[in-house]
Amino acid sequence: MRTTLTQPDSTSRSIKDAVIVTSRPLTPLLPIQEQLRQAAGVQATPYSGAPGAQVAVRIRGAASLSGNAHPLYVVDGVPVFQNMGEKELGRSSSAVEAARPYGLNPLLNLPNEDIESVSVLRGALATARYGGQGQNGVISIQTKLGRRGQPLRVSYSGYGGVQQVRRRYDLLSAHEYAEWQNEVASRIREPQPFSAAQIATLGQGTDWQQEVLRTAALQEHHLGLTGSRNTTRYYVSADYLCQSGIVENSQLRRYALRANVEQQLTARLSATARVAASQADARLPDELLALNMITAEPTVQPRTATGELNNSGNLFNNPLRQALLQTREPRQRQLLGQVELRQSIGQFLTASLLNHWEFNYLHRFSVDPSSGPTPFYESYQQTDSRRFRQQSYRAALDFRRTLAERHALTAQLGAAWQVQNFRTLSETKLLGATIPVGSASSRGTAENRTTLASFSGEVGYSYDERYEMQASLRRDGSSFLAAEQRWQWSPAAQFTWHAGQESFLRGNSTISHLNVWVGQGRTSNAGSFFGQSLYTALLPNSSGSGTVFYTPLLETTVQREAGLSAGFWQDKVVVEASAYQRHTTLEAATGLTNFTDTQLQARGAELTLTGWWLRQPQLSASTILSFAAQQNRYAGQVPWAGNAVQLTTDGSALATFRGLRYLGTTPDGLPRYDEVNGYGTTNFLDYQNLGSGLPTHLLSVTQQLSYHRFSLQLQADGAFGHQLYNTAGVFLDNPTTFGSNGSTLIRQRWTASSPSSNVPAVGNEVQRNSSYYLQSGNHLRLSTVTCGYRVWEKDVRNISVWVGGQNLLVFTKYRGFDPGISSGGAAATQAGLDASAYPTACTILLGLRATL
Repeated sequence: MRTTLTQPDSTSRSIKDAVIVTSRPLTPLLPIQEQLRQAAGVQATPYSGAPGAQVAVRIRGAASLSGNAHPLYVVDGVPVFQNMGEKELGRSSSAVEAARPYGLNPLLNLPNEDIESVSVLRGALATARYGGQGQNGVISIQTKLGRRGQPLRVSYSGYGGVQQVRRRYDLLSAHEYAEWQNEVASRIREPQPFSAAQIATLGQGTDWQQEVLRTAALQEHHLGLTGSRNTTRYYVSADYLCQSGIVENSQLRRYALRANVEQQLTARLSATARVAASQADARLPDELLALNMITAEPTVQPRTATGELNNSGNLFNNPLRQALLQTREPRQRQLLGQVELRQSIGQFLTASLLNHWEFNYLHRFSVDPSSGPTPFYESYQQTDSRRFRQQSYRAALDFRRTLAERHALTAQLGAAWQVQNFRTLSETKLLGATIPVGSASSRGTAENRTTLASFSGEVGYSYDERYEMQASLRRDGSSFLAAEQRWQWSPAAQFTWHAGQESFLRGNSTISHLNVWVGQGRTSNAGSFFGQSLYTALLPNSSGSGTVFYTPLLETTVQREAGLSAGFWQDKVVVEASAYQRHTTLEAATGLTNFTDTQLQARGAELTLTGWWLRQPQLSASTILSFAAQQNRYAGQVPWAGNAVQLTTDGSALATFRGLRYLGTTPDGLPRYDEVNGYGTTNFLDYQNLGSGLPTHLLSVTQQLSYHRFSLQLQADGAFGHQLYNTAGVFLDNPTTFGSNGSTLIRQRWTASSPSSNVPAVGNEVQRNSSYYLQSGNHLRLSTVTCGYRVWEKDVRNISVWVGGQNLLVFTKYRGFDPGISSGGAAATQAGLDASAYPTACTILLGLRATL
């Protein structure tokens, strides 16, 4: 279960981005994206703690204003999963809404055991090679294949474990709640809901978190066959995952199959075929269940005296009933396949042809039963289906030659064609005896087809392994953009000085290697069909009223960077540092609007320290420390707003929270705000920038230790310098909330006996657009800890057992479920939102691994 960050071997000695090399398998269960935090500058935050939840990955901060800005995922050399199954985020000026993805994490198609290595491509040259698809960075994944000369090996990996909620909300008891609600009722001139006699009989009341949350079991089993024979290499695997969620009635099941084969047909011709199929079925609660759970009245019982679920008028939506009956049931089927032919031509040329296909089927069935004593309908049912088909074709010609043992030349020409077909079907029904047949049903379909043509060239020259120059040029043609924007150039260049190969450093006992590089590259969003920024325009029509028109915005990003990599004492200590600047320009179709000088500017620095502080036959230990500092600014006259509390304007950072700055209470217990307009009253003119939801600093620590048959690995990571807005706080922390429970912060409300409280007195509403509801997002997380023991070993055959934990500790002052959540999905303009969707869990696992 060990991973290491390293620079991959290269005959041209070029500097490449960090690679997570699976010298031992990736951590089980933990999504691949969350393990990418080991690389400097990578932030990975799941949408929620639900089984199979999607994960927002940001590399070097935000490069796009898109509402679906995921990095490009490349599996075995081909872009995949570009349809992330995400519904457009709700954009409301009066509410904060969570992302509601149709499907599950698309990387469920890839069991961790099938992965050979994962590369995080973030540099100027590396991302420009992907042109109109590389704007948000690239995650390149290589799956396993048998090694030459390796006999048949059978491997098994399996584990079982339990999960439970990591942190619960601290809420008022039924007694405290009743007293508080009577105070609120008196201040708002409503009848008091509880008599003194009722209050005297109340104790702790119903703990809704105890009713809805549970300890859940999970298991995964993986069987693999790998090896080679004569001119054939192969890898075949099957995987099964069953995970019960920590919320009642939630679960995930995943089945996956994979077959990779490489055949040397002749001395110069080889063929590779890869096929992977998977199906994931989940049953998840409504996105608002957790919010309902923590705000439900503790004075109401979940069940009636006869044991039936309470559906009385005193409880508008019983959280336990909601968990058991109101479900979202996505089914995700994926099929990936590719065939590649490689032909050596003479001594220096290699030609390749590749055909890749991808089929994604997403089906989501939702059931919402009615609630209350006299419902209008019995249930609301919705069915959403998405069919996504992608065909990719690629042809390439590679040239490599070394002259006079000093001049290394490389060149590549390539052409690619990608076709995507997308079809959606949506159907809704209202069921009930009082509803006429067919009067409450709707059905809709939509189809579209997009194409991307790419032509690329790359050259490289290295002199005496000391000086290296690389340059690339790619041209993308996208059917998604307007005619005048359709074709985009992506040039890039990088110069590298391998100073460690100079005569004055070669053979140095202290400095084992030293490389310095500088580069620049250009990317765009031309090929990100599901990650486009859309601008809304009102065009006049013949009637004079106007027509709403949505146009995609072209985003072009220029990145400049410089860095170095230095190794000391035979690379026992390796230092890697880089600094970058990035400018993203937005451009709309001609005649619609003016985006002149509209830019997103970003800059940052990254540092990775790798140290082997013990290297002995029976004892070894290493530490990897990664740190990143980053910031961004938006420059433009068009503001970007995705919800009621965030607004990105000229000169501000993305995902800026804007509202009143809360200063505490007045001597009379009223909320007090910072007045900047000088009018003596507070209104929207007093709104200020209150911080951003994007962190300015990222930290990761990976520790590995092995002693004889024992091994230990841990990963800890943190994010700092950002704010979080918890939508539950509007109900839980507001001293005037009526009809729902509150947090223990309400105990500190202003009274005549505690006039110094920062919580206003009962009856005084705190504006939701204020810093009162913001909390620091700073946190340090112990993501994984794994201890292993080799029970038996002979040659390469072995049996080992291990025990591990995930998400065990989070050091933070945040009072929500978890500070590492992205309820706004992958939209950088909505980073820092916590809609309290599904709690995160801590996990304990016990596993077995065998290779025979």
